[in-house]
Amino acid sequence: MNQDQPIKIKFGMWEAKSDIEFWTEKVKEYSDIKPNVTVEVETIPDNSGQYLKVRLAANDLPDIFYLKPADLITYKSALLPLDDLKASSQNKYPAKIDDSILGLPLVSFSEYVYYHPSIFKEVGVEVPQTFDEFMDVLMKIKEHGKYIPIAIGGKDNWTFYPFLEFGPPLLSNNENYLSSISQANRPFGKGSPFEKAAKMIKTMAEHELAGPDALNIGFDQATQLFQTNDAAMLVLGQWYFRDHLSMVKSDKDLNAFALPWRETTSERLQAITMPDQYLAINKNSKNTEEVKAFFEWVFSPEVYQVYINYSQNSSTLRDVESVLPFFNKVQEEHPFESFMYLGIDEKFEKVKNVVQFDEKKTAQEIYSGAEIPYIQEKLNREWERAVQALK
Repeated sequence: MNQDQPIKIKFGMWEAKSDIEFWTEKVKEYSDIKPNVTVEVETIPDNSGQYLKVRLAANDLPDIFYLKPADLITYKSALLPLDDLKASSQNKYPAKIDDSILGLPLVSFSEYVYYHPSIFKEVGVEVPQTFDEFMDVLMKIKEHGKYIPIAIGGKDNWTFYPFLEFGPPLLSNNENYLSSISQANRPFGKGSPFEKAAKMIKTMAEHELAGPDALNIGFDQATQLFQTNDAAMLVLGQWYFRDHLSMVKSDKDLNAFALPWRETTSERLQAITMPDQYLAINKNSKNTEEVKAFFEWVFSPEVYQVYINYSQNSSTLRDVESVLPFFNKVQEEHPFESFMYLGIDEKFEKVKNVVQFDEKKTAQEIYSGAEIPYIQEKLNREWERAVQALK
């Protein structure tokens, strides 16, 4: 190949402002190294995979792009194996599917309840240590009357993920929760982790603990309520911190703790910790070798160190450590153990797709007033049928 031949690489990523801003600037450095290569940062308008599914059908995927963990299974036939890359040997959480590494996560992060210490002090509540204490704190802030206890942008159903997607695995105390329920006939019944998480959502809705308009506002409006101190709490991942700083310019009245799903303080306090933003390569790229070289550059220590410190997520590379002063302080003040959630289980995804089960959409329906026993019975019936059919 002519080394001077102009090459364009399309780098697709979600609408995470911090990532788009960072990589749009950073990739200019790559063109300094390889003047004939231009990297175009392309915005993917959702992280649920719907937009990319259209591109997949049209054989028009970006050369390199972000995927959620579960979507690696959906796109596996279109992905280039990464086993021979140096970046793969250095990554702590490579996604191995059908004996090939098909994606490497850019970040890992824990889930937090962000809160304003000034509001907690004013209301007279402490950081909760158990599930019941957490619900009690929500109720006391509601009764105080001045603040929305917890901001949820329920118009965007994905904002319910901390409750009905991450709650059940933690309640099960089983890091292989997805694999377990993919083999169970009726995993959503009475007393199940699903039921407890669902009841939490129902309680929040009935008492308007996320405000009277939670279903009419989206993610951006919910974060604004928190950033302007109209809401006391916000439940999101470590990745939110960068967005908060960009808007508020300070973490002076900000702290965080792990949502305590446990019943008693004698149980372990854990928070979901997961790798995410898996980078994958389109195997049908016209410039595979150049794309692989760019992929290696992204994960090179000198580039990756700058990115991971900027994003304030945790490093996925063995030879790069994150510098996380805010989260180190949180861990000192409100310590918890990590509950590893990889989010990749092929059998679970197959059953889930047959049933057309979406945890976030289901949570939105419950918040909207759907009856939990009806949802449980319907889910169990369809889940059992799918599990049996896929045996």
